[in-house]
Parts: sequence; structure tokens; C-alpha cells
Amino acid sequence: MSKVTVSTALYRDHHAGVGQLVGRIEALLASRTVEADPAALIATVRELFGTFAVHLSLEDSALYPRLLAHPDATLRSTAARFQAEMGNLRGRFDQYRTRWPGPVAVAKDPAAFIRETREVVAALKHRIGREDRELYDLIDRAGLASAA
Repeated sequence: MSKVTVSTALYRDHHAGVGQLVGRIEALLASRTVEADPAALIATVRELFGTFAVHLSLEDSALYPRLLAHPDATLRSTAARFQAEMGNLRGRFDQYRTRWPGPVAVAKDPAAFIRETREVVAALKHRIGREDRELYDLIDRAGLASAA
């Protein structure tokens, strides 16, 4: 079987960008004016989901296929577990976006929007942290990173 190389640098960079957006969202959530004017929060949440959608697409098309085809059984099983878990998180994000499509929906119950935004952001942070520590570190320790 040919050597499968995987670089985690791009994916870690994406996670850093998502982390910056999460930080902006958390700062906005802490603001006392967010219930009265959630426009900045809504815009940042949309930006986060757009950025994360690109990241997920890249993982689905490039990272996970390589990992699932790798000869190392531990790496394959870890990748399969993470991929399955992501389906659950993706469903949660879709429910959130459906429930909060824009300012009109948010204006009807800003407190619930804030609470649910905190929950979704916490789930995303948890996922990214685990992926960095468990999956990406496993890839790096296995010496699978390509020079590119």
C-alpha cells in the first residue's frame, strides 16, 4: 500500500480561525446590549457557520478519506469515530440555524437565542479541542504529516 501522508497544519489553522470567531461571539454574548440589538451577534454566528462549513467540507473531501484508508487501525478507528460524531454535531447546527434564521426569529425570544448560541458554541469548542488533541495529535505522532 502506498504511504498516506496527511498534514494537520491547514486543519489546525482553520480551527484557530474558528476559535477567533468563537471568541468574538463569546464577547458579544457577554455584552449587556446583545438582547436589545443582536445584529452583530447574528452576523458573527453566520460568519462562524460559513467558516466551519468550509472546514467540514475540506475534512469530508480530503482528510477523512485519507485517514479511513490508512493502514494504521488505530488511526482508522479514531477517524471513523470522529466522523460519526461530526454527523451528530452537524445535525445540531442545522437545527440551530433552522430555529434562528435571522433577526425576526431572534427578536421573538432573544434570551433563548443567547442560551442556544452559548450551547452550540460550547459544543463546537469541545469538538475542535478534541479533534486537535486526539485526532490531529495522533496523526502528528504517527509521523503521517507530509512536508507540504
